[in-house]
Amino acid sequence: MLHDSIADGALTLELGQSFGSEDAVRIHDLIQHAGPGTPVEIDFRRVRECQDFALALLARDLVAIRDRVAVHGMSKHQQRLLGYFGVSGA
Repeated sequence: MLHDSIADGALTLELGQSFGSEDAVRIHDLIQHAGPGTPVEIDFRRVRECQDFALALLARDLVAIRDRVAVHGMSKHQQRLLGYFGVSGA
């Protein structure tokens, strides 16, 4: 499950207990519709199950908006995978 909100001009995304490809696609769509320059914050603190393929999908967006995204609460494994997918500083 994914909760999103826009406050103070920033898009905040809070993930539920699982992160799958459907969530990654939804995040992609939300980022695309948020408009250029919109800061994005993604909260992984509640995620207990995470699909590697979903992280690969998310990585393309993180690379594209790297200067305006903050990701919180990722496990070391998730950070390492994002690094393999080209997300610097993951």
